[in-house]
Amino acid sequence: MNLLQTFRLADLVVSFFCIVATGALIADEPKSEQSPNPDSGRLVLDLSGQQWQMEGIRPGQGQIEGFHEYFGEVCPSTFNWNGAEVPGDVYTDLWRAGEIDDPHYGRNALRAKWVMEKEWWYRRQFGVPASWQGKTIHVCFEGVDYGCEVWLNGKSLGRHEGMFSPFEFEISEHLLYRDDRRANCLVLKLDPPPRSYRKVAGRKFAWHGDYWRTLTPIGIWKPVKIVATGDARITDVYPKTTIHDDGSATVDVQVSLYRENPDAFAELNVRSVIKGIGFESEPVEVEIAVPSDHVEGTVTLSMKVPDAKLWWPWELGDPNRYVVETTLIDSNGFLSDQSETKFGIREIRMQRNPGYSEEQVRNPWTFLINGKRLFMRSASWGGPPDIFYGRNSDEKYRQLIEMARDANLNNLRIFGWHPSEVDVFYDLCDELGVTVWQDLLPLASVRLPEDEAFREATFAEGVSMIMQLRHHPSLVMLEGGEEMFFGTQGLEYNADFLVGLGEAIRPFTDLPYVTTSPLDWPAMLHQRGLGGPKDSGHTHYLFYAMGGKLLEDYIAEWDFAVIPEFAISSAPNVDSIRKFIPPDEVWPPGPSWGFHWADLDTFIALNEQVVGDTQTDTLEHFVAATQVSQGVIFQWGIEHMRRRKPKSSAISICHFITFAPDMKWGIVDYFQEPKLSYDYVKRACQPLLVSIETKQRRWKSGETGEVNLWVVNDLDKTFEGCNIEAEVIDQKGNQIASNRFAVDEVNRDSSRKIDAFAWEVAGEVGDTFKVVARLIDKDGKQVSYNEVMLFVGDQEAARQQAQQRSQRYRDHKAKFPTADYYRFFPEYWGAERAKWFGGDNRLTPKATLD
Repeated sequence: MNLLQTFRLADLVVSFFCIVATGALIADEPKSEQSPNPDSGRLVLDLSGQQWQMEGIRPGQGQIEGFHEYFGEVCPSTFNWNGAEVPGDVYTDLWRAGEIDDPHYGRNALRAKWVMEKEWWYRRQFGVPASWQGKTIHVCFEGVDYGCEVWLNGKSLGRHEGMFSPFEFEISEHLLYRDDRRANCLVLKLDPPPRSYRKVAGRKFAWHGDYWRTLTPIGIWKPVKIVATGDARITDVYPKTTIHDDGSATVDVQVSLYRENPDAFAELNVRSVIKGIGFESEPVEVEIAVPSDHVEGTVTLSMKVPDAKLWWPWELGDPNRYVVETTLIDSNGFLSDQSETKFGIREIRMQRNPGYSEEQVRNPWTFLINGKRLFMRSASWGGPPDIFYGRNSDEKYRQLIEMARDANLNNLRIFGWHPSEVDVFYDLCDELGVTVWQDLLPLASVRLPEDEAFREATFAEGVSMIMQLRHHPSLVMLEGGEEMFFGTQGLEYNADFLVGLGEAIRPFTDLPYVTTSPLDWPAMLHQRGLGGPKDSGHTHYLFYAMGGKLLEDYIAEWDFAVIPEFAISSAPNVDSIRKFIPPDEVWPPGPSWGFHWADLDTFIALNEQVVGDTQTDTLEHFVAATQVSQGVIFQWGIEHMRRRKPKSSAISICHFITFAPDMKWGIVDYFQEPKLSYDYVKRACQPLLVSIETKQRRWKSGETGEVNLWVVNDLDKTFEGCNIEAEVIDQKGNQIASNRFAVDEVNRDSSRKIDAFAWEVAGEVGDTFKVVARLIDKDGKQVSYNEVMLFVGDQEAARQQAQQRSQRYRDHKAKFPTADYYRFFPEYWGAERAKWFGGDNRLTPKATLD
């Protein structure tokens, strides 16, 4: 019998009660707001904050020194440990203490590698009221990265591994019931962090690859709480909703229970009340009696909500939410436990994309939310805001998710290279009507160990994750992993593993699930029916081939149902660069640029192709050019996919943010500053979009330039009597052509070509001009604006130059190890290797790597 078969549901969900089922009050002094008796119901002491201490020592030595012991001393030998904060991480605590310099600055991270060679001990003293004696008390850890061992008052509680699964220990018998804040001491030892991602894939996120260098994250990254209840406890609450044609909805509230002492009382009454959040609604409630022989398991309270207020993505309606309040009353009339769980009433279905055969596309990719089709304008989240958990905050999350919505994104993808997010991320997406496409576990670009224990532990982690997340209405799509068929070995086993993961979570959710992305290759996927050649594609060619094709040629080739990733890099804003690059390396770029993932060859190649010049004369020009290049390419790709609807139904750029200061993917930099590319994405993602399509970006003087004008409408609203006003403006701001096109009707949820707009091209080679289009409604109001930048030039010559330039830079890169940034700084390799580049090849005014 395997691990999942022997893993009792109640044992699993017990470890979630301190997360999914929110306590009556979280405060320094535990008390209840829901019961007249302050000592009844659920009482929570949140140990989050700055009252922790930490210390590092050689692996194994901490226990020899007695770090786990506690004798209630006023001034113990741990008195001079560093201060620490939970939630947080080891590196941030050491940085605040002055033991390491900021790892984000320059190449400081290289000098902090010693941190990974130690075990790290955390301790927190606390008191509990005498009135808690006789209650059932647990210490709940919502997330520890990665492996740890726990003691309370010198008594060993146990071990845990896996950063995403919460865990708990029953501690009633180990506590001293005194209000003295030094009465009890909780101690946690963090193992040295894993160094091989493959061995912990899925239970810890990938900290390597072209996102991060050097340091493995480690810390207590989610809250720690002491939770007291009666003998009967709520271990999970899941409101499962069904929408009816008459506008009502059924909410089946699945309440998982556990009794510590089955003989303590006879019957148990379970009561749930549903209320609207932020709108008037009549409470709906139901109560059932559970017999004495029901020790653990799930009961369902079914309730009918008339005139249900549905949860919608922001462009289709209001993201209405409800809360279900659940209480347990024992046969003695004692309130044993209570919880609150927020949820939304919504229905997710998937529909096949039209225009593809079943051999071309195996999976349904059209998202129907409450029966309405949603084209996903998405971005890989790329978070958390900081890879060092101690630097994150609710304020950062709110600012960034509001910026995503302001950029007209209706979806964020938590993808397999990055960790599943903290509760506030999903709460904010629920509140703001932003859907979430979730790679359930961080499984990314790795050959998985063919080991049964690894498999079962990872599946259990996946079940843990879905049970934590499934009540969030923003969660609409699950994926098993990321690029799990990149490689030459183990692909068959990876496929079996991901199919098995989907089967393991199926009893706990009915959300759609796909194994991985992309699914367009290898052939093994097609043979197994997991994907087809046009299912989903990752469109990173322009970046990795350093602009080997013209962007308009490459993007025109796309023929996928969905694109889960479309990646182009850019530099962060100049003020941001100065915050993490040492002054003597800011310009010309020094090695810290390369350490923070600047591929200077690619920047220059794409600058030259997209904006017509390398722009290496000043830092300001160079940075702006990289951001405009990123923005133009993103705009081109997003609009291409949107014009194809309903045959195509989603595109996700890669990324919205990144979790460290870098020269890489995000359209918002690490310091929460939008790049110029942000505005291009915002324009391309307008729900109502006037789109400009052209097969080329260059015409010779005297030729006829031509673009097609489209209107794409993702709204559930029809517009009548509109017009498109189009004009061509030269680089001096002069209008050289204009026209007006009638649009009789813009249907809801539609994409349609309206007309072609042509003009005679004039100017010198290298001149730029732009085509501007405005959609004007019947009242004369502008409801959409768009523009594209074009050139006077030779399209075929530009095509050949792109190929030659790409080959030159790829040859340059091939002389060095993969991802080795030293190729830009030959002084590190000595004079002999410097000859490959003709001497110092750092950027200098009016010079390029050519």
